[in-house]
Amino acid sequence: MIDETIKAKIKAILAKGDRVELIPVKNGVKIIHIKREEIKETRPS
Repeated sequence: MIDETIKAKIKAILAKGDRVELIPVKNGVKIIHIKREEIKETRPS
C-alpha cells in the first residue's frame, strides 16, 4: 500500500517535473524516478 511517506516522495519528484513509475511488489510499491533531459547536439561546422 501507499502510505503518507511514499505519497510525499512521489509528490516531491513530480514537483520537479520528473516522472514516476510505480511497480507493485510483494511488500507494497516500488517507486522508479525517471529523469529526462535534452542532449545538446555538438556537430563541427
